[in-house]
Amino acid sequence: MIVQMGSMSVALGLYSVYKELQHDLESTLRRVKAIGYEGVEFYGEFTREPEQIRELLRETGLTNCGWHTEWKLLQPDTITATLDYHSRAGTKNIIIPALGGPWEIGHKSSEDSADIWIKHARRMNEIAEQVENLGCRLGYHTHAHEFNTDFGGATPWSILCEYTNRSIILELDTGNCIEGGADPAQVIADNSGRTLLVHGKPFSRKAGHETFIGDSLDENDWPSILEACSRSGTEWLIVEHESESKYAQFDGAERCFAGITQLVIP
Repeated sequence: MIVQMGSMSVALGLYSVYKELQHDLESTLRRVKAIGYEGVEFYGEFTREPEQIRELLRETGLTNCGWHTEWKLLQPDTITATLDYHSRAGTKNIIIPALGGPWEIGHKSSEDSADIWIKHARRMNEIAEQVENLGCRLGYHTHAHEFNTDFGGATPWSILCEYTNRSIILELDTGNCIEGGADPAQVIADNSGRTLLVHGKPFSRKAGHETFIGDSLDENDWPSILEACSRSGTEWLIVEHESESKYAQFDGAERCFAGITQLVIP
């Protein structure tokens, strides 16, 4: 099945090539563009001057489609500096990469509860208001625990869907979604208009992340996912692969882009 992309574009999540990025930002961005990606989603601390980021994107023709920004950088004592950086870098989508889980971001495992996630959702609404005043959007990136943690009929995912403002992007990670026991295409369809950014992550219960888009081991039903994205108004499909051995760094980035292009009509 070949899917019409419509207005959806394909970016690379720079976490996929993070080692290369840390070594040489400029050559990494130029190589991403040469592969054929239209945009990039940044990840990590602010180690470069934001004007340098903006200029390199202009030179390469890549779009800054988002930046994974840690929860600690969006708190009352840090958010002003964070938003200033993003404004100067040209970031339009500020994405919270994780809460809870094995990283214990925002709360400890012993505190995990429906109430704590409701508290997080309400804090996101407050952050979103500040972000939107600058013409940007706030989002949240999913992991497996948002789907497979059950608080007596409610999950972190269902709580975020219910308690966050509809202006907040729900950035679904397809591989994490499968790992958490949910169907990415159905989740996207059920949240039309909010999954404006989708992480396309190859995943296999047998091989973990040692796979790529187009590989027989990858369990993502890409035609169904891409069709759901198209219907939902997804703006960016952001490829994120996490292979650390067989297809690490640019090998995986190139394989995934080739796999996507075989599935879509431009």
